[in-house]
Parts: sequence; structure tokens; C-alpha cells
Amino acid sequence: MTNVIRTVGAGIVLIVVLFAGSLRECSASTEERAADGGAVSIVFRLRSPSPARMDAFAAGMAKRTAGMRVEPVVGDVYLAKVRLDEALNNEKAVLNEFMASGLVEFARPDGILYPPPDIAALRAEPAEQEKTWFLTKIQAPVFWEKSKGSKAIKVLVCDTGVESGHPDLRGNIGPGINLVDGSANTEPTGNGHGTRIAGLIGARGGHTGTGASGVNWDVTIIPGKISNQANGGAVHTDTAKCIKWGADQGIRIVNLSFSGAVDEPVIQEAAKYLRSHNGVLIMSAGNNGVRNDFPDNPDMIVVGGTNDIDWKPPYSNTGPYVDLTAPGSALYSTDAGGKYSKTSGTSLATAVVSGSAALMLSVKPNMTADQLADLVLKSTMDLGTPGRDEAFGAGRLDLKKALEFLTPWR
Repeated sequence: MTNVIRTVGAGIVLIVVLFAGSLRECSASTEERAADGGAVSIVFRLRSPSPARMDAFAAGMAKRTAGMRVEPVVGDVYLAKVRLDEALNNEKAVLNEFMASGLVEFARPDGILYPPPDIAALRAEPAEQEKTWFLTKIQAPVFWEKSKGSKAIKVLVCDTGVESGHPDLRGNIGPGINLVDGSANTEPTGNGHGTRIAGLIGARGGHTGTGASGVNWDVTIIPGKISNQANGGAVHTDTAKCIKWGADQGIRIVNLSFSGAVDEPVIQEAAKYLRSHNGVLIMSAGNNGVRNDFPDNPDMIVVGGTNDIDWKPPYSNTGPYVDLTAPGSALYSTDAGGKYSKTSGTSLATAVVSGSAALMLSVKPNMTADQLADLVLKSTMDLGTPGRDEAFGAGRLDLKKALEFLTPWR
């Protein structure tokens, strides 16, 4: 990585990343936090950002802190690692100093996201129709008559890593990146969440024999590993960097099946960046079973869950931010260790939508990001209150409708 490093005032280091070849030295990972108990990590954006304002902010903070390192994350959002001292000895005090400068639009801790907890683990090998009910529900077999997917379409999965050697995923996994340590190691670290997500997007086993079946027969899944922790915890900035990395690689679809990300400014900035680079961020509504009053974000497609009779399960969050729903209950997929699992959650529904977006793109790869997002939202069956509502958004995903839009009757 090539960096321009400037010292602004006593102990203030401003790092401007010119080429993100390695991300190790610019990641506020969970491992680094544990090792650096004398510093706090703050995500912030300046008001009317400019180099001159950043210099003024850094110079002001030089008088108030024992040392601060600032690095860009995405767009106008930065990460500051501030060394604690007797005067600024906790996170709240540092946040207060940031806001007191009068130059900061927002400042908040670089928090941790987690994949939603799995619901109803696999207890016995299900019958074949139980493995594939969600594919029938969204009418994927109808779409497969036109396209079963394409290796040319890439889907970035920002998650806990993907087991590339799983027998049902071989051939559909491409090289990715570990955003925590900058390496190419994207295998899971004690958490199979990312492998389950990947399986729903593009597992091949059930299509060619026995095993799990994803929405795509052919696709290239790119693992973006944002957690090296067994519990799947990922810091906000690593997650945002994953989305940005995907945009910079020209990847059109990014799947983020983590809870608590929708209202985070750094994730919103990354979603905006991705959309400006002709990509679409598809993310989960969450599994808390609550209503969130988040506004709809045009740069995100937020997915809630449904069950096999098109009801909203108790776990699926609701609110004006939910754009559509997809099957998310009792879905059979690949898991770490060459195994399989049958679990539920909006994470899984999100993967179904991401896989379906990849299918749509395989038929019309020249669609813009806005056109693809619009097609996804139009390809739904209305549920609940007529029209868009907070439980189902635009409705439940329907690939037959997508095919009708892509290949109109003549």
C-alpha cells in the first residue's frame, strides 16, 4: 500500500491511502482493539469536508489529545484512533471533544456488527422438497428456463468467510480478500454464517445430484471476510471497506447479511459509494422482531423474511426501511466443515435476493445499478396491506415476474 503520511500538530498523524493493496495497517479490527487498550476508535465526518478543514480539525485536536491517527474509510468518512490520557480517558470524553470542535458533522464509536443468530438448526436430513421449497416459492425454476446464471456475474459476500472447498460450492467461488488482516485467507474462522449465505446464492450440489441448491447454478461468489472471530463480530469500518473494495473491483452486487448496519453512517456512505460505482448493496432487515423507524435508503435494498405460506415470521424486523421480503425460514444450505444446516433469518432471505439479482443480471448484464434495483423491487408479489407496507415492503420476491420484465411478450 502506498500512503502519504502527514504529521499535523503534536502527535497527530493523517494517513491518506493512495492505493489499497494491503489493508492491514489501516484496519481498526477487533483484534487490534483488544491489543490496544489505550486508544479508542471513532468514525467521523467533517462539515463541508475539505483538506483545509481536516488540517484545522487535526491541529485543534493536537492541543487536546495525546495522539491521534486519522485514515480515510469511504467517501468523506474517516476513522480516528485516539490515544487516551488523563484528560481524555474514555470514549465519551473523546466524542465530546470531536463535537466541541464545531467542525464535525457526526462522530460515533467504530462499533461491532454481528451476523443475526441462527434460528432452528438442522436436526435431521430433510426431504428433497424441504431443501428446495424456497426456490419453488420464488419461481426460480421458471427463470432457469431462460438462465441458470453466469460465471461472469460476481456477488461479493461481506461476511465471516466462505469455505471454498465445500463440495457444493466448488467452481462457484472466486478469490476474495480478508478485510481484517489484508490477506487472501477468506476461509471461515469458527463461524459458518458466510458459507450458509454463499450456498443460498450459488450452491451446485442439489442441481447436479444431492446436497444444497442455490438460486444460481453458475455464479462467481467473492468472499469478503470482515471477521476473524468465532462469534462473527465485525467492526463497522472493516464492513464499509469491504463494500468499497467491491465497488473498486467493479462488482455489481454486494451481500451484507449482518444486523445493526442499516442506520450506521459509515455503512450508508459505503452504500452510496457502491451505487455511484454501478453496484447494489443488498442487506438484511434484522432478526429482533421489532419495528425500526429507519427511513428508506435509496442506496440500499433491505430484505425482510417470509415463511413457506407467505407469512411474516416473528423474527423479521419491520419498518419503512424494509424494501421487500424473500423466503427466510427453514432454509437448507451449505455450512462450514463440509456440512449442511437448516436455519432461519433475514440473513438468508437477503442471500436469496442477492442470488436472484445475479440471475437477473445474467440475462441483462448491461443494466445500471438503478435499473437492477428497480427490477428487483418490481419483481414481487404483493403481500399484507395492498401496496408497499412496513412488514413486506414491495412484496415477496417473484422471479417469474422478473422474467416477464426482462423478456416482455411480443
